[in-house]
Amino acid sequence: MDFLRFGMLLFSAVLGAAGSTGDKAPLDAGSVQRVVTQLVQREDQATMSGNRASLKAVFLPGSKTAEAVHEKAVSRLMYLNDWAKARQIHFDGVLVHVRTGPARWLGSDEVRVYGADQAQYRYHHLVGNKRENRFGIGVYHWYVLEESHGQWYIKNDTFIDPLNQDTRLKGAAVPAVIQVKPEHRSPVPPSEGAKRAIRYAETYCGAAFGCGNQNRYHSQYADYNWNGGDCTNFISQVLHAGGFSENSHWDGSDGGTPAWVNATRLAQYLRRSGRATAYAEGTLPTLIEDDPSGHSPLDQLRLGDLIGYFETGRVVHFAIVVGFDADGYPLVISHSADRYRVPWDLGWDRTTRFLFYHVHYPS
Repeated sequence: MDFLRFGMLLFSAVLGAAGSTGDKAPLDAGSVQRVVTQLVQREDQATMSGNRASLKAVFLPGSKTAEAVHEKAVSRLMYLNDWAKARQIHFDGVLVHVRTGPARWLGSDEVRVYGADQAQYRYHHLVGNKRENRFGIGVYHWYVLEESHGQWYIKNDTFIDPLNQDTRLKGAAVPAVIQVKPEHRSPVPPSEGAKRAIRYAETYCGAAFGCGNQNRYHSQYADYNWNGGDCTNFISQVLHAGGFSENSHWDGSDGGTPAWVNATRLAQYLRRSGRATAYAEGTLPTLIEDDPSGHSPLDQLRLGDLIGYFETGRVVHFAIVVGFDADGYPLVISHSADRYRVPWDLGWDRTTRFLFYHVHYPS
């Protein structure tokens, strides 16, 4: 079952139990989508541009719930602004579309709605190759909107944070302000297995702009977005599409074995099985440092390779390298939140340790 259908069913069940509290019929689907899209567009534009006044204007005034959600949004704004400065990147614009599910009134002026937020960001490097690049992020939300004095606001927003996997953003303390020199690479041509893996990743990466399959997951597999995250389940699917056979330790049927769905267990399985080699580990400064030959571990990433993200003493996330932007910066695809050709370190802080894996795809 894809996530949108799951979200709609869960939403209907929750609101069905509370239906007696509402005194209005469901909103017109088109009107709901327009209101949500306008609010999210304003929120994302303010976050990207660093405009705090515009960001605050999106949230319901005088609401403690909205204030808490606003504070998290400010943390994301600060992170994105500092990350862009550190990476010598300028954001040129963002395009937003929200695919909404059922909506029900919770009161005379309050409505709850499920939405898949699809945002496409445009950026360019300030040095090196300045050609425009684009990436997509898709995030699944439960919005509560409230109308006040003829204007709609966001009152509450429950979602998986698209800019930090462990949802612990804490303002200015988070960004790793490290100047990364532009990388000019001539990537090694991918193997046939890597090509198959990348095609699968691009097809089933979900709600992000650019993903295929009508922005839905593969219906054959379970979805763990609201149960610990779906990143490893997705990467296992990608590896399987690349030619690796399932076995008793690593299997995606019936919800998947621990090595299939858990990041730490997959890391252990890759090491034991020899299907991938972790050739470098460290924080960002160590991974961009050149060796005596003038090459850094970052330079050695190949199309189809994996990046593991190491926090709190364990691997917590996986992504696949699917390309390089105009200036050679590695781009990844992953789930939770859904990402399409996103700069590899976006959303991770100065304490994160990264593991670079060369994947040995079958010929």
